[in-house]
Amino acid sequence: MKKFIAVMLLLVFMVAVVGGLFVPPVTGRAQDSAAPESHGSGLVEKMRVGQDGGRTRIVLEFAGDMTRKDIDYRWFTLPDPARVVVDFGDINFVTAPNLLDLPPTSLVKGMRAGRFRPGTVRMVLDLDKPGRVNVFTIPAGPEKGARLVIDVLTVGPGQKPTDIPPPADVVEQGKAPAVTPAQKANETAPVVPRQVVKTKRDHMVVVLDPGHGGVDPGACGKTIHLCEKNLTLTMAKLVRDKLQSDRVQVILTRDSDVYIPLPDRPKVAQEHNADVFVSLHADIHPTDRSVKGATVYMVSEKSSDREAARLADSENAGDILAGVGLEKENLEVRNILISLVQRDTMNNSAYLGQGLLNEVDTVTDVRKKHLLFAGFRVLKAPDVPSVLVEMGYLSNRTEERQLDSSKFRNQLAEAIASGIKDYLNQHVHY
Repeated sequence: MKKFIAVMLLLVFMVAVVGGLFVPPVTGRAQDSAAPESHGSGLVEKMRVGQDGGRTRIVLEFAGDMTRKDIDYRWFTLPDPARVVVDFGDINFVTAPNLLDLPPTSLVKGMRAGRFRPGTVRMVLDLDKPGRVNVFTIPAGPEKGARLVIDVLTVGPGQKPTDIPPPADVVEQGKAPAVTPAQKANETAPVVPRQVVKTKRDHMVVVLDPGHGGVDPGACGKTIHLCEKNLTLTMAKLVRDKLQSDRVQVILTRDSDVYIPLPDRPKVAQEHNADVFVSLHADIHPTDRSVKGATVYMVSEKSSDREAARLADSENAGDILAGVGLEKENLEVRNILISLVQRDTMNNSAYLGQGLLNEVDTVTDVRKKHLLFAGFRVLKAPDVPSVLVEMGYLSNRTEERQLDSSKFRNQLAEAIASGIKDYLNQHVHY
């Protein structure tokens, strides 16, 4: 009898193993973290930089059984400012290039990489000044994977900087400037003609703008290396999930790790006749790691006045105001009408921004209890209430860890969604 029981137990164990009842534990970082999305099989496992006199060498070592022939890349240079651009196929980096420490005397002053467009990952090296550049591959060794090497050398007497122009398809598609990361600057936004005239509808439209993305990582913390582009995308998706309903349609300016130029972001809001535009970011302080707290911005009066003057002179001004025909009006009337729309938009932006700030203040520290004003180019849609939310400082160790917490992100997303809902309920009617 004992022998029979032992055989039966053995059979049960074998069936359980074959049938998959015994599943090995899964290890690794939690899936709800704001980590980069995985898009391809190529993996840059290690990166290193060396400085030898007038030469800076960057080495990318690939993992796995990749050979030098498997490294799909092309490169070119850009002169002003001086940059080296390397385009890869679908690859990933274990460590973001912008986190690599560069020697003080390095000819390369900064590096960044990200998804530039589907199937293309772009790496950009910012140079101190134009130099001689060489890019080549090295086969895998006994203990090293296949490598790609980027050498940047000082230009000697009688020598010229390397000038490799962008490929034709990059120039034709107007993509070369996109290797420059977005900057929060007081710039004048281009005129964005309204593409769709507002029609009757039974729902409201909210556009969420996850800041940065692709080749532009934004701010990155030094404690756990949380980068802004990943955090903002994670948060935008969380807020979308809490807002989306039969009454509210939510549109993201990007829903993956891609680069979107600043002028194209408010276009999304205008083309969809959005009722609200909210841009999500995370801050970083260059010198003081103790600075912390969320902030909410709206575009400044001064910037708005300049924008009104610029729009009034534009041949597209007649399309800006949701179907109101201005092309036949004189310049003075056009100026007045555009000014009125912008004033109403700013008032609504103030209501939206203050409501968001009040909600955010219930779940985290805020640096200022009132709205701040700045000339963020991304907010300059003249007829869509727009605010920018800085969710905290990644340069602050406590806030970086807090923003990496799924529990906190959920609370913050709930607060942002609540602020938007309150605004829609009080100021938007369909």
